[in-house]
Amino acid sequence: MVRWIIGLVVALVIGFCIYVSISNTLPEGLGLTDGLLKPCPSSPNCVSTQALEDDVLHYAEPIVYTDSRKSTQLKLESYMLKNGRARIISSSLGYVHFEVKSPIVGYVDDVEFYLPDADSVVHIRSASRVGYSDLGVNRERVRQIQDLLVD
Repeated sequence: MVRWIIGLVVALVIGFCIYVSISNTLPEGLGLTDGLLKPCPSSPNCVSTQALEDDVLHYAEPIVYTDSRKSTQLKLESYMLKNGRARIISSSLGYVHFEVKSPIVGYVDDVEFYLPDADSVVHIRSASRVGYSDLGVNRERVRQIQDLLVD
């Protein structure tokens, strides 16, 4: 009986790891479309400064910056690369996309920054690829970025 339970637990863990690995594929529709980041899904594992303000589950305040657009983007890139198992997927002046991998299970979050040419504002979208809840990880990441850029 004990061997059966151990076998079941091992099978479940292996199955979960396979599920996470398969589900961690790059989602479609990331990037900018007419100056907009992809909308958040209905699940609470996404935060965006472009969500509707009355969407308290997903909305975060855009960040106003005072440095140049280029230096602000470089500051964001440097911070992400130093502070969080992140790698740059794409980067051009005004837009950068990171993948951030969790340390234990290997969940991947997509974090996008958009710095429109016409405004001194940073828009952020941070979303988990797998699961329903992220236990507040994406909202905390956005809060840390806000702290980084706000004087």
